[in-house]
Amino acid sequence: MKAGKHIVGIGILLVSGSFLSCSKDCPKVGTAEAAISISSFDPFRLPKAEQEPWLDPFVFFSDKAYTVNASPTAKNAPATEASFIGGKDKMISYLKANIVPSVTKGIGWLKPPVVNFSVNTLGAVESVELVETSGNAGLDEQMVKVIEDMPRWKPAQSADGKVVSQPFEFKVIQAACDQKPPIPPTRSVSMYDVPLLDREIAMEHPYDLNFSVKKTGEGQYNLTTTMELHGGSFYVSPNSTRDLKGKFHLEVANHDHLILEDKFREIPRSKEVIDLHPFVNGAVDWVSEDTKYEHTLTVTSKEDFDIGGKYQFTIEPKCTMEVIPFMIKYRSGVLTIEKWTC
Repeated sequence: MKAGKHIVGIGILLVSGSFLSCSKDCPKVGTAEAAISISSFDPFRLPKAEQEPWLDPFVFFSDKAYTVNASPTAKNAPATEASFIGGKDKMISYLKANIVPSVTKGIGWLKPPVVNFSVNTLGAVESVELVETSGNAGLDEQMVKVIEDMPRWKPAQSADGKVVSQPFEFKVIQAACDQKPPIPPTRSVSMYDVPLLDREIAMEHPYDLNFSVKKTGEGQYNLTTTMELHGGSFYVSPNSTRDLKGKFHLEVANHDHLILEDKFREIPRSKEVIDLHPFVNGAVDWVSEDTKYEHTLTVTSKEDFDIGGKYQFTIEPKCTMEVIPFMIKYRSGVLTIEKWTC
């Protein structure tokens, strides 16, 4: 989640201020992604003559891997192409959410699958056909089913405004490029299995979070957040590439007076690893040491204002969703930030 994502107003903070406790069976960092084991087979080590465009199964967790385009073999292109209702991002979310669970543990390297289909004059999907296999029958079957069950589209139109059928091609590609993405190192011992320095502290007082703002220029401020961890506690970095629900993030209410930039600095920068613990079983950026975050704030108004926001993250191994509300205040040209309590 981007650090600059907006929330719909201060009332949300009142509701989300309570912590969500977890049982011993809780899914920890909150991933809904399927478990994948690391395969010893690496097709990129084969002689070039024997290489094929193999897929690392982790690519299915990337939005960039899913492509749906008009069929390149179609003879007559419509004046207006058919479009997924809700837009491309919503379509990719639908495909990813329904395909990823079939990328199961131990599935190994795959081949780029291709599924052809058409959108008819009513906007319904038809003529679904698996053209290129992924090499895994269960995954192929699920991809075909996901396309067959796809919500309706806005049908294509000819130059004279008549609705027409249009063929499409769905492909899963290697991270939107032809190169194998780097494989992060595998942790020999999971963070969940590392003996805590002080388990009592990790359960009772796992962290201290503090923040402050400093003016750096005309209308420009630096928001500094420091996270001090106690007793061996840890959490998922905002830089983690996987869509983990417990990822550390910062939000501010939607407001015209202030801009929180998406880009930020994490000091020290966390590093991606493969954690094979069942709660994660994949790539993750763990933060297990005291860390500082720096964001840029830009004030775009000379009027006084109050803007609410929150920090949110799952602290481990306590396994609680932490929500820390704050209030940004601007009075007579002076910007301050303070923790907000009811």
